[in-house]
Amino acid sequence: MIIDWVSIGLIVIALAWVVQLILSWNSRNIQPGFIGLYMAGVLILVTSGYLTNLPVSPYEIFTFIAALAVLIRILSLKK
Repeated sequence: MIIDWVSIGLIVIALAWVVQLILSWNSRNIQPGFIGLYMAGVLILVTSGYLTNLPVSPYEIFTFIAALAVLIRILSLKK
């Protein structure tokens, strides 16, 4: 079975949701690890599309930037 980059990106995003669910089972905090994995998954999707000459979706770029903003905000609050 051959797994393509899109599948890997989606698997990473799904793992991010699992990590977030497990780490926040008894709290309402968003975990930085979740955001990092989510961003990695989106970046893999964007890179995959770029490498296969597909147009890069502005929604993917927006999602990455939004996740980065949330990560920066969460890390700045923990100081």
